[in-house]
Amino acid sequence: MSQKLSEVAELAVKYVNTTQRHIFLTGKAGSGKTTLLRYLVAKTYKAAVVAAPTGIAAINAGGVTLHSLLQLPFGTFVPGEVSMGGLELREKLNTPKSVISQLQMRSTKRKLLREIELLIIDEVSMLRADLLDCIDVILRHVRRRRDVPFGGVQMLFIGDLNQLPPVVKNSEWPLLSKYYGSAYFFDSQVLKNYPPVYIELDKIYRQSDPEFLDILNRLRDNKLLADDVKKLNSYYRKDVSDQAEEGYIHITTHNRKADLINERELEKLESKAYEYKAKVSGDFPENMYPLSDAIVLKLGAQVMFIKNDPSGEGQYYNGKIGKVVSLGSESIEVELDGDGALVEVKTYLWENKRYKLNADTGQVEETVIGTYEQYPIKLAWAITVHKSQGLTFEKAILDLSDSFAPGQMYVALSRLTSMKGLVLSAPVPESGIDTDSALQSFAGSKRAVNDLQEELKQDRKKFLLGYTQTAFDFTDILIELNNHLQGFDKDENKSAKQKYKDWTNELLNETKPLQEVAGKFIRQLARIVGEDGNDYLLNIYERVQKANGYFQPLLRSLSQKVKEHKKQVSIQKKVKGYSGELKDIESLFDRKEQQIQKAELLISHAIDNKMLTKEDLQSSGIYNRASGKTEKKEKKVPTKEVTYGLYKEGKSVEEIAELRGLTSGTIEGHLCTYVLTGEIKASDLMDGEKMENILTVMRTLGTTSSGKIKSKLGDEYEYGEIRIALAHHQAIEKGVVEQGDSRSK
Repeated sequence: MSQKLSEVAELAVKYVNTTQRHIFLTGKAGSGKTTLLRYLVAKTYKAAVVAAPTGIAAINAGGVTLHSLLQLPFGTFVPGEVSMGGLELREKLNTPKSVISQLQMRSTKRKLLREIELLIIDEVSMLRADLLDCIDVILRHVRRRRDVPFGGVQMLFIGDLNQLPPVVKNSEWPLLSKYYGSAYFFDSQVLKNYPPVYIELDKIYRQSDPEFLDILNRLRDNKLLADDVKKLNSYYRKDVSDQAEEGYIHITTHNRKADLINERELEKLESKAYEYKAKVSGDFPENMYPLSDAIVLKLGAQVMFIKNDPSGEGQYYNGKIGKVVSLGSESIEVELDGDGALVEVKTYLWENKRYKLNADTGQVEETVIGTYEQYPIKLAWAITVHKSQGLTFEKAILDLSDSFAPGQMYVALSRLTSMKGLVLSAPVPESGIDTDSALQSFAGSKRAVNDLQEELKQDRKKFLLGYTQTAFDFTDILIELNNHLQGFDKDENKSAKQKYKDWTNELLNETKPLQEVAGKFIRQLARIVGEDGNDYLLNIYERVQKANGYFQPLLRSLSQKVKEHKKQVSIQKKVKGYSGELKDIESLFDRKEQQIQKAELLISHAIDNKMLTKEDLQSSGIYNRASGKTEKKEKKVPTKEVTYGLYKEGKSVEEIAELRGLTSGTIEGHLCTYVLTGEIKASDLMDGEKMENILTVMRTLGTTSSGKIKSKLGDEYEYGEIRIALAHHQAIEKGVVEQGDSRSK
């Protein structure tokens, strides 16, 4: 994202990266939803996958279809036992039981889905409620977390619900209406108890005319005024009909009408026709083609670009109109409307992607399985409302004569940068366009930004606790080892692996104590997070560091044990399958080590009030051991040591905070470590009288809880000062400094 994130966009990024809440990210046309999607994918440290309801939407989002990712069944889904009650259904009927019983998913896909932390669904306006419930059923089953929505995957839904609605056939709705208030995704059963955080981007990048923006906003909310209709109808010209006009594009409701206009205008040109065939390689299905695989052009043809200029020079954008001025067998030149600039059009490469799990590191990675190469232009005398989504036009003729579904008029009008380029071939009806009542009700759930900012604090706290507890939970490893042990069910003469059953039992017994220790640690974390005050992060961090130091050598030892066993087994015959099982077991211990290290990184960044990024994760080196990389990276100096070094140089707390881009409270928290060891005198960091008052309250209340002490002292005392005083008290208790003195022994 080239521009600085707006306050609302920044809020959305924080909810994605620092909480586990499901999110609905919306915004008016031109508000930058797609740009923010790409920013999130590039930056988030979470294992993220992008998907969409249709093939073309998936290609445009740079992701995959939901059906291919999750092997969703086609047809109608109902979330419970079916009672048809005389209803007839022409579609295939799916239930939770039938979906699970018919699910045939390879182990590689199951492993991938178990590693996903964030599923981004773009163009969510087209996603049906029943399909989302089906997604929930599959994820809970495959991830073996049936008590958690989506099996613990965080969902980010992106789209404008005032645009393309979900499609439900007349034969389906009588049955679906028994379970759903509407076909929209937000009326799914899974979201009833777990509603998403509703975040709406409020900055518009496409339009800048305030009058036009106000009209669009009222149209979107079904609140058009009589003056709005009058203003729009002042752009009505009854003479335009479906006639072409230089630099203008017709936006109409039906494919056939758009095709007829384009075919007729191309036929009028007497110049030679050139055909440009797309180059398709690998797996790229026809239903995912972003445009026709054969483009026919003539000199003088009006065209538009369907991609932004990939060179970064900004010569054209998605929807820019121009005229073909030069054609060759392998070259096209277009004169842009408005400034008359000439552009040599280059072919563009679209990629069809799949997600896979890196067998060595456990990271979710993209892989290109097919490409589609074609000139990113198409005939542009006319286009449908449906295909105009995401495009930006300076001049357009809108055909609003046919009946519009809710939102279609908004989509058509919002393609324009201003009303200066607007022409209506039919007047806007006085009554306006109805807006779906379900959409209005859902929009009413949107919270104020300030409220969400406050709620974010608690959501972050819950997330850090949950993330860290999961990192130190060995349940999945024990389940996998037990499942592996169940595979030793044949006679030793019939299976070569049977002789290793005792070894497997030994491995399981060596692993079980880790879960016992981890269980105590997880309960300890919950108590720390439950304490009052803001110093819980430092307490968690210290304990996680110690826990990491305890578990890491044990995990590496178990991983090495499996690796050595695998090496010994490999020289035997008929053990290929068993060797594969051992590789999976080895990766279990490696992944757990990565999880714990990732949790430590996450907490250290939270202490510094920073968000962990994909780049931070990659540069940390936590994936190197699993991938076999042995290059030595420069050891990162712990953040509190950096602070201490600056303090020894004579810099104040405020100066260090400004230099490091951290809060003064965080810096004071770092320095408390050295007050505790006696390397820094507490009296050098705070007023002596204040320190005595803090210690007096501590003794009076009989507590070392920062929150309770601050509550008694009031706003005149900062948390940082209380932490310093408490650290000084602990130093006295340990005998590092003397009572009534801040000097080291």
